[in-house]
Amino acid sequence: MRTEFLARALKLARLSAVGLAVVGPAAAQVSPWYVGGALSLTHDDNLLRLGETQTALPGQSRSDTVTSTSLTAGLDQPFGRQRVQASLALRDNRFARNDRYNNQSYSGSASLDWSTVNRISGQVGIGRSRALSTFNADVIGLLAQRNFETSEGFNASVSVGLVTAWSLELSAGHRRVRNSIDVASVQAQNLDQDNAAVGVAWRPGAALETTLAVREVRGRFPTFRRVAGSFEDDAFTQRGVDLGARWQASGSSLLDARIGTGQTQYLRGGDRDFDSISGSLGWNWRATGKLSLSTRLAREKGQDNYPTFVRVALGFFLVDAPAVQSDLRTIDTLRAQLDWAATAKTAVSSSVQLTRRDVASRTRTVFDGVLRGEAVGTDETTIMTLGARWAPYRWSLLGCDLRHETRRSSGNVTSGLKGTSLGCYAQATMR
Repeated sequence: MRTEFLARALKLARLSAVGLAVVGPAAAQVSPWYVGGALSLTHDDNLLRLGETQTALPGQSRSDTVTSTSLTAGLDQPFGRQRVQASLALRDNRFARNDRYNNQSYSGSASLDWSTVNRISGQVGIGRSRALSTFNADVIGLLAQRNFETSEGFNASVSVGLVTAWSLELSAGHRRVRNSIDVASVQAQNLDQDNAAVGVAWRPGAALETTLAVREVRGRFPTFRRVAGSFEDDAFTQRGVDLGARWQASGSSLLDARIGTGQTQYLRGGDRDFDSISGSLGWNWRATGKLSLSTRLAREKGQDNYPTFVRVALGFFLVDAPAVQSDLRTIDTLRAQLDWAATAKTAVSSSVQLTRRDVASRTRTVFDGVLRGEAVGTDETTIMTLGARWAPYRWSLLGCDLRHETRRSSGNVTSGLKGTSLGCYAQATMR
């Protein structure tokens, strides 16, 4: 496999060299429009994200090499006080061993930044994407066929300057997610969600900004569970308050912090309602003109719900009764990334991320709400990355990324996991 991967990488380099030679003369003229193309080759020794005790399904391979070809186009045009941006990417993805997952994906977005002379500004944006869903063998199991996740959304925000240092911030958005395959555990992840927030921002100077906002999210999983040949939804409401601060301590040091409280309620009741406090603290430091460090410490609390069945006794018979599995997660994450611009054309980046999750899982039958199963567990995940990039011309980029992930678990909720991937890519852009 290593010999095969090296051969593919050399082929990629040759194709990239030809592409750079062809595109180069046409890239001299700069315009608001751009078109480009990219070719990437990635080998992953645990593509399916299987735990140490899990095995691939018949006809599947744990490791694989994926070749992706991309075409991109976009627009970035300022006019007056406004700016319009748009982008489109089309991708063809081919799996050397798991060819059942071969697919075409896309992503597109457009946005408008606007402002007036009366200290009023805002942004409007839309987006849509389709891609192969992430492998998640821990929760819904390993899928035997490919599942496309289509996501689309709209967001808008307005900032109204009240006085010199104060402004009113308003935002709203909508998100819709749909999955392609007709599997109950997958269809349960379809989502319709609306969100809104109102807050105030205080900027006493160029170095400091603080914000206080009240937010509300209303959503539902429209196809959460099949009932009598139809679907039953699962709706929820989230309300919370967020306090944030951003401080430019010096020309080379930037601090930002956020803390928020939240209350989540499921409209069908049960014991799934929960309160949470989340927060993050980040520090960006530019040591020199070529070396920078960014760090972030964060805590989040959330919950996932999945429809399932449990075996219960009804008289002398054992039957499969519909149930809901609720996984309440508290996630602590520490991440650090180092970026080094070795020369004007080459750059190296490295990062390490440490994540600890505490998971409490409960299963209750739908018709009587009786607790049928309970499990708790903890897992710790370490992700390390190393990447190098070379831009021989302004319109071209070559690079490789190495990623290693290790997960250690205790309890009976998740399992240990290891995976290493190496990917190389070449891209060219014409303006």
